[in-house]
Amino acid sequence: MLTIGLDLGDTPSVLAALRNPANAQLIANAAAESYTDDTLDWVAEGKSFTSRTGQLEQSVGWRPLGDGSAEIYANAEYALYVEEGTRPHVILPKNGRALKIPTSGGGGYILRRKVNHPGTAPMPFFFADGAGREQRMGERALSVLAGVIEYA
Repeated sequence: MLTIGLDLGDTPSVLAALRNPANAQLIANAAAESYTDDTLDWVAEGKSFTSRTGQLEQSVGWRPLGDGSAEIYANAEYALYVEEGTRPHVILPKNGRALKIPTSGGGGYILRRKVNHPGTAPMPFFFADGAGREQRMGERALSVLAGVIEYA
């Protein structure tokens, strides 16, 4: 699982001055939602991997931690392999007999005792465009803060 912890640093002390420290959580939530939206937009715009099932995108999300911070995650088992790629490796059958590989023409199979996989290239989606995402998170957090100050 890939995760990012989002801590707004001195923001809780600023919000405490507004007499409502719970607003720190609102700001962290807005920043986390912004990062998640950017991640999903990055994939939808074709800047990373080509989705086949949508499972990886569905695994991207965020959750508030309740202490003025939030966690952003991609919890698909293979998210890290997509993000960082893999090295060449050998694939062996689980049952010890043979791998059954479908042919590209459809309907047929090839049996192999092992397959030498060449590895995959990294297709960053979660940690991609860090500077741009940081800027947009800050903008979203500031808009929430401006709303809090306006109503304080």
